[in-house]
Amino acid sequence: MGEKLVLLDGYSLMYRAFHALSTPMTAPDGTPTNAVHGFVMMLLRVLDEEAPTAAAVAFDVSKHTFRTDLYPEYKANRKPMPEELRRQDPVIRDLLAHMGLTIIEREGFEADDILGTFARRCEEAGIPALLVTGDRDSMQLVTETSNVLYTRRGVSDVVRYTPEKVLEDFGVTPAQIPDLKGLMGDASDNIPGIPGIGEKTAKDLLVRFGTV
Repeated sequence: MGEKLVLLDGYSLMYRAFHALSTPMTAPDGTPTNAVHGFVMMLLRVLDEEAPTAAAVAFDVSKHTFRTDLYPEYKANRKPMPEELRRQDPVIRDLLAHMGLTIIEREGFEADDILGTFARRCEEAGIPALLVTGDRDSMQLVTETSNVLYTRRGVSDVVRYTPEKVLEDFGVTPAQIPDLKGLMGDASDNIPGIPGIGEKTAKDLLVRFGTV
């Protein structure tokens, strides 16, 4: 009773923080710290406002996942992590360890998969979960029990997504998000859609037929 999990998408939030705080910030040894500062700001705000009984941060291990085995072009258009951000990665991980927050990562899987796994397990146990990420794909995980806190821009502009909010903003239900992506494609992940079908047509088809 009273349990609540907050699970954060580590690299998604790190990138958000890095690009949101463009003013140069460094430690005494010259290590850039803008992403560290922004990440911790977001983390502390969520922990303060949500007061979870458990919290963890999920990270990707590498670009190689079961998806790249199935489709080698998956995310092939992504640029390498900027060197200024790469130098802040171990600092953020060290801070998380000192804060007593568990880091969860597994070779062959993305942070998204970890979020999805915990959301499903929380759903089965009836435990509310809040997934904090800037990845729109996470909308497929939204249920009455598992909500998504979407970082829209910067470090403070966030939107909480319930099933009703997903339908309002995306025009489809959370369960229809995978079919929506399959029909229209996803340029950010280098996934082609069906030729001639854009977002509007894809939504119209799903409203009409329900599923692919």
